[in-house]
Amino acid sequence: MKDFNEFEDVFEFDPDSKYDHKIVDTIKGNRRALENELFFDKLMKVLSIDKGIKLYPPTSNDDLRKLHRTIIASSSPDHHKQSLLYYVLKDFRTSHDAIKSFLKHFHLPEKYRTCMDGLWEMDRMHFAKALEFLTQPSLIPTFPDEILYTLIRHAPKDDFELPLAYYNSVSVPLGSSKVLEAYFSVLSRVSVSQAFYFARAQGGNSHMILLEKLISSVLSGSSGEARANRGVELTNLPFNEDEEKCFEEYLLRGKGRTLNGAKDTVMIRRLATGKLQAALKDGGSLTGRKIDGLNWENLRSGIKSGLGPRSSVEGFTGQ
Repeated sequence: MKDFNEFEDVFEFDPDSKYDHKIVDTIKGNRRALENELFFDKLMKVLSIDKGIKLYPPTSNDDLRKLHRTIIASSSPDHHKQSLLYYVLKDFRTSHDAIKSFLKHFHLPEKYRTCMDGLWEMDRMHFAKALEFLTQPSLIPTFPDEILYTLIRHAPKDDFELPLAYYNSVSVPLGSSKVLEAYFSVLSRVSVSQAFYFARAQGGNSHMILLEKLISSVLSGSSGEARANRGVELTNLPFNEDEEKCFEEYLLRGKGRTLNGAKDTVMIRRLATGKLQAALKDGGSLTGRKIDGLNWENLRSGIKSGLGPRSSVEGFTGQ
């Protein structure tokens, strides 16, 4: 009967085996790319097998044997030890037959196998393939915040399909400000309205902090039709009283006042919501080139003409 505590039984395909130097270089390079911590490292740390992190990837047969002994000597349950050994076996070019034999003899539960398949693919930076495993309904999410953050960091420019797919498939807790802000940055770039309602759902201080980040994201975008459309969407959001106050405070007196078009955005919002007097009062210094024969000077003149004597009535909003 095979025993996974015995090195020769796990690596029966070649007890003298060692990692190919190209595989070692790939693993080390990926570790650097993943902020110096593989998901294998995270798992070893959670299982209190910190010594094993320094042994991975093993560069010799002796190091491979030490890694096996370190895993076996830990106080982790057998299925956790087997999961780590299964991950290591996947690194070998002959892994198909070796893994087939391993699973036949040691009966690693399928959900652990699926999880390790996903984490192994994450460490190889095959992110689309990793999600095929990590979004399985049978899995209890493992390192969901870290996985989401990694997918965001390594997303191709303006292509957030994978992080959004993962977030929508898994209960990601967004347990740290780093992960929350990274996800919100993605959401802000994809949909102004979705980001707005997400920020509102956070409540407390996070609500207004995220709202400011959304405003900054819209006004910091590159110029062009896309930025203009996002600006229109921003100025037409259904703000409540507190959100309206935050919007104006941030753009007129807060850190957002230096953003391109900050005051213009407030004025457009006021005009859109019928606050004509307020728009005249704080928009008096706005100038700008003409667009389709219209600029701020023309617009102010038109508003004053339309309001007539009502423009001097205190408290009149124009609504």
